[in-house]
Amino acid sequence: MRKAYKLKAVLALFFLSVGWSYAQYTVTGIVTDARTGEPLIGANVLIRNTTTGTIANLDGRFTLNVPGNNEVVLVISSLGYLSQNFTVSQSNNNLQVALREDATNLEEVVVTGLASSVKRSNLANAVSSVSSRELTGTTTIQTTDGALYGKIAGATIRSNGGAPGGGLSIQLRGISSLSGASQPLIILDGVYINNSFQRTGRAAVTGAGASNQDDGSNRLADLNPADIETIEVLKGPSAAAIYGTRANAGVIIITTKRGAEGKTKVSLAQDIGFAQPLRLLGVDDWSEEKINFFFPEANNRRQIELQRFREGNRIDYEDYFYNNTALLSNTRLTVTGGNEKTKFFVSGNITSEDGTVRRTGFDRYSIRANIDHKISNSIRLGVSSNYINTNTDRGFTGNQNNSGASIGYNIAYVPNYFDLRPVNGIYPNNPYFVENPIAVTDHAINNSEVNRFVQAFNLDVDLLKRNNSFLKANIAGGLDFLQNSTMIYLPEFLQSQQASANPGDLLVGKQESFNTNFQAALVYNWNLGQVNMNSQAGLVRLDFNNSTLFNRGRGLVPGQTNLRQAAVQEINENFNSEIQEAGVFLQQEANWEDKVIGTVGIRWDKSTLNGNANQFYAFPRASLAVNIANFDFFTSTIVNQLKPRIAYGETAGPVAFGNIYTPLIGANIGGLLGSVVSSQVGNERIFPETATELEFGVDAGLFNNRLGIEATYYIKNTQNNIQNLNLSPAAGVNTTPSNEAELQNKGIELGISGTIVDKSDFRWFSRVLYWRNRVNLTRLGIPTYTAGAFGSGLGTFLYAQGFPPTTIVGTPADPNVPGGFTIWGDAQPDFNMSFYNTISLKKNLELSFLVDWRQGGDNINLTSFLTDSGGTTNGWFNDDNGDGIPNGRQRPPAPHNNAARWVQDASFVKVREIGLYYTFPRTQVANMFGGALENIKIGASANNVFLFTKYEGYDPETSTFGAQSVANNVDIAPYPTPRRIFFHITLDF
Repeated sequence: MRKAYKLKAVLALFFLSVGWSYAQYTVTGIVTDARTGEPLIGANVLIRNTTTGTIANLDGRFTLNVPGNNEVVLVISSLGYLSQNFTVSQSNNNLQVALREDATNLEEVVVTGLASSVKRSNLANAVSSVSSRELTGTTTIQTTDGALYGKIAGATIRSNGGAPGGGLSIQLRGISSLSGASQPLIILDGVYINNSFQRTGRAAVTGAGASNQDDGSNRLADLNPADIETIEVLKGPSAAAIYGTRANAGVIIITTKRGAEGKTKVSLAQDIGFAQPLRLLGVDDWSEEKINFFFPEANNRRQIELQRFREGNRIDYEDYFYNNTALLSNTRLTVTGGNEKTKFFVSGNITSEDGTVRRTGFDRYSIRANIDHKISNSIRLGVSSNYINTNTDRGFTGNQNNSGASIGYNIAYVPNYFDLRPVNGIYPNNPYFVENPIAVTDHAINNSEVNRFVQAFNLDVDLLKRNNSFLKANIAGGLDFLQNSTMIYLPEFLQSQQASANPGDLLVGKQESFNTNFQAALVYNWNLGQVNMNSQAGLVRLDFNNSTLFNRGRGLVPGQTNLRQAAVQEINENFNSEIQEAGVFLQQEANWEDKVIGTVGIRWDKSTLNGNANQFYAFPRASLAVNIANFDFFTSTIVNQLKPRIAYGETAGPVAFGNIYTPLIGANIGGLLGSVVSSQVGNERIFPETATELEFGVDAGLFNNRLGIEATYYIKNTQNNIQNLNLSPAAGVNTTPSNEAELQNKGIELGISGTIVDKSDFRWFSRVLYWRNRVNLTRLGIPTYTAGAFGSGLGTFLYAQGFPPTTIVGTPADPNVPGGFTIWGDAQPDFNMSFYNTISLKKNLELSFLVDWRQGGDNINLTSFLTDSGGTTNGWFNDDNGDGIPNGRQRPPAPHNNAARWVQDASFVKVREIGLYYTFPRTQVANMFGGALENIKIGASANNVFLFTKYEGYDPETSTFGAQSVANNVDIAPYPTPRRIFFHITLDF
């Protein structure tokens, strides 16, 4: 009996324990928008500090089984809304949740590293984010980087002109390198993509000089901006340290749109518009009095000009070449949807934009497929595929040298009474310059065709999953293949070509880059008491392969564009490079109930670009953020968030390819082909340029987080900047690259944003950004020198210890200044500000606009130098001081013969974007189209709407050397920036 009793007792206890362990209760509820009452599809419902959760269905309803009998805290969140916490129990298990819009983006999840992301309210760095709404929601932007103007505190963006197809450079928090690129690393869906300014050859054929005057596009222009979901900008080493060797200038992380669970949705959007010049300078009229003053009597020149003036027609050449109406078209088709296992986003884009200069334009064809598949409950795979074809005709603007193949350079010297237009197909010779710019525009070619394929993949494998912890493996990577075929062609019948020994010039180029990257990481998320820990460890492999081949032919058979039809054929450039880099990283994040959040990490990198290819360089980082408002003692009803933060990090900039080698130059020695050593010897001990940054900041949210404030101060020091070290003549070579110089950038970034009015039928959101940066050359390591632009007579840049490298100097001489010339200006702005507003009325009508203000900062305006020299500057013959000498010969300051004449204040206020859209009520659309259409949206918008400036060029933001880190503010006859007007319609099926 006792045995039977014991057996029954054991069985009873077993079933009771099983029943207790499987005890659970169910929580149900509905999640809606607090302002509109509409259900929030896909809202996340998660038990705090666990991995147990669910999502809301199409009606906003959810059901969640809670294990155990105890009360738990549910965290309910949705993208773009402030999350809320609810305590639930068996007796309190039905929720009515109304989430408010996140006006200050506190709940936004920000990608901050190779395998990490964090809620913005917990960030310890000032990471800027640009959503798809901010990127393209106001107007249609030609290129992705062009959509970032005024939207990122700390960013300085310059263009090399207004030609179709872009051509922009971005600097984050000042200058990162004196000789290398200050362009940020671009990562697209985890792929390290090529954003270089690739050579076109225009500068070589026109005689302008090196490829930095090619006026080419940077390759971010290939991407379709409408495909992008978010852009995160890690502006300095404190945020970007986990990216190591290539993050000195910051990191821009681009994430494209993905599919969502639900029915398949089709969206068709069409933009039609036109473009005209944002600003024309006007030209000075001619009179007999002006001709008598301007032209000499020698060789009867004055009489010839007077006769031309009396017989000729008046032609405004600036208006003739630049003031044309360009047609713009952008067509987009997207298909998105999916189920629990597979989600997809497919898009196609056709962009066709003419330029405001005849025979220029930009065409882009893009197709993208992003697919996410849940292979099993523990394995998820995401792939992104993007094929792009772009075709760009940029025309001939900017600098030149004796070829005349530049519109602005040319017409600066042509008076408006001489007719350059063809008669019966014959172009008259230009007696004022070496070329007829109309003939160049009509027949010369500057074309670039790009074929590009970007493939990304991301594989997540759950290795361990418990209620309070998980371990997952992340394997990601991809490839970026880019082929750029270029052609520069000057026909043999052009005036300048007829004067050459071999008329007819053709330069054909093909550049290919094939970049691959692979990373693998383990992520372990666990709890240490009340502290959530996120541990990461991984490795990275990068491979960059580039090849360039340019062939040139001169003395072409008339009408031929085949190199074999040239009398003189040469290989202009043949270049190949292979670069391998590898890294290992560790990172530990700790989060104590969203009150105190700390991160420490380190990355080690090695690269074949370094003198020692097997040496690893370490890049540590650490950060701490304290959410004071989340502590129990903080009871303010006005301040809802108060977060002081501090961060430190180290990064590096890659050594330029070939710096460790001594080049050999081909030579003909006694009739035999051979090689001679270059005048620059390689440095086998060279290592990366490095940077350290200390960042302090505070973030605050007020009035139920309707108002957000973000303030940041940073100190960024870059060491080991590479400079050319002059060697003793006894060495037999002149220079060697060496790690010498040091820079310091200090800056302030401020942001205030919030919802001023938030009612059911009216909403007004506003954001103001302010930033300023100060750079100083704290150590040069070599003797003081001047470089950049075109010499001291026109303005150049001072490289001296204790001075900003943006200092502009020039004639006359000043022995009290290092380098020996007078200081005339500084390219660095005093500050930048931007103002963004969006106003919604009755949920259907929306108005948005963006205003950008830059105060201070000087440009070297050599467009004015050219037009002054040719007598065509608007107001050239005016005499403001009444001394009998026209303004064109007395450009201040006195004595009117120094470099300061061309150094001009480049301050401006620009209305960047304006958009007005109307969305038809859904019920009205359903009634009109019987359910075939779900949504119709129409609108009108404009880009580069108004410019207010005293600067005497076409646009104070353009520069012939826009891609350079220093000396990127030199203005030489650029392609005028266009004002773009669009009309839009979007149909959602």
